[in-house]
Amino acid sequence: MKRILIPLPNNDFDLTEVAVPWKLFKDKGYEVMFATEQGTRAYCDPKLITGVIFGQLGATNEAICFYR
Repeated sequence: MKRILIPLPNNDFDLTEVAVPWKLFKDKGYEVMFATEQGTRAYCDPKLITGVIFGQLGATNEAICFYR
Protein backbone atom coordinates (compact mmCIF):
# COMPACT_ATOMS: atom_id res chain seq x y z
CA MET A 1 0.00 0.00 0.00
CA LYS A 2 1.28 3.47 -0.84
CA ARG A 3 1.63 5.93 2.01
CA ILE A 4 1.19 9.68 2.15
CA LEU A 5 2.53 11.82 4.97
CA ILE A 6 0.74 15.09 5.65
CA PRO A 7 2.66 17.49 7.91
CA LEU A 8 0.46 19.69 10.09
CA PRO A 9 0.91 22.50 12.58
CA ASN A 10 -0.11 21.58 16.11
CA ASN A 11 -3.04 24.02 16.14
CA ASP A 12 -5.35 26.06 13.96
CA PHE A 13 -4.98 24.40 10.57
CA ASP A 14 -7.75 24.69 7.99
CA LEU A 15 -9.73 21.47 8.32
CA THR A 16 -10.96 21.61 4.73
CA GLU A 17 -7.39 21.67 3.41
CA VAL A 18 -6.62 18.52 5.41
CA ALA A 19 -9.85 16.52 5.68
CA VAL A 20 -10.88 16.64 2.02
CA PRO A 21 -7.50 15.45 0.63
CA TRP A 22 -7.40 12.78 3.38
CA LYS A 23 -10.80 11.46 2.28
CA LEU A 24 -9.83 11.46 -1.40
CA PHE A 25 -6.54 9.66 -0.72
CA LYS A 26 -8.25 7.08 1.55
CA ASP A 27 -10.89 6.43 -1.11
CA LYS A 28 -8.09 5.75 -3.62
CA GLY A 29 -6.52 3.20 -1.26
CA TYR A 30 -3.64 5.22 0.16
CA GLU A 31 -2.54 4.98 3.79
CA VAL A 32 -2.52 8.53 5.11
CA MET A 33 -0.42 9.55 8.09
CA PHE A 34 -0.22 12.91 9.82
CA ALA A 35 2.78 14.39 11.61
CA THR A 36 3.34 17.46 13.75
CA GLU A 37 6.60 19.06 14.78
CA GLN A 38 6.03 18.15 18.43
CA GLY A 39 4.60 14.69 17.70
CA THR A 40 1.29 15.53 19.37
CA ARG A 41 -2.23 15.50 18.00
CA ALA A 42 -3.06 18.38 15.69
CA TYR A 43 -6.24 20.43 16.11
CA CYS A 44 -7.96 22.50 13.47
CA ASP A 45 -9.07 26.08 13.94
CA PRO A 46 -12.25 25.66 16.04
CA LYS A 47 -13.84 28.67 14.34
CA LEU A 48 -14.05 26.64 11.14
CA ILE A 49 -16.37 24.18 12.88
CA THR A 50 -18.61 26.72 14.58
CA GLY A 51 -18.57 29.34 11.84
CA VAL A 52 -16.62 32.56 12.01
CA ILE A 53 -19.38 35.16 11.80
CA PHE A 54 -22.92 34.11 12.75
CA GLY A 55 -22.24 30.61 11.46
CA GLN A 56 -20.89 31.92 8.16
CA LEU A 57 -17.46 31.43 6.59
CA GLY A 58 -16.82 28.14 8.36
CA ALA A 59 -16.09 24.80 6.77
CA THR A 60 -18.80 22.89 4.93
CA ASN A 61 -20.70 20.17 6.78
CA GLU A 62 -19.11 17.57 4.52
CA ALA A 63 -15.57 18.71 5.41
CA ILE A 64 -16.46 18.74 9.11
CA CYS A 65 -17.73 15.15 8.83
CA PHE A 66 -14.49 14.09 7.15
CA TYR A 67 -12.50 15.79 9.93
CA ARG A 68 -14.42 14.06 12.68
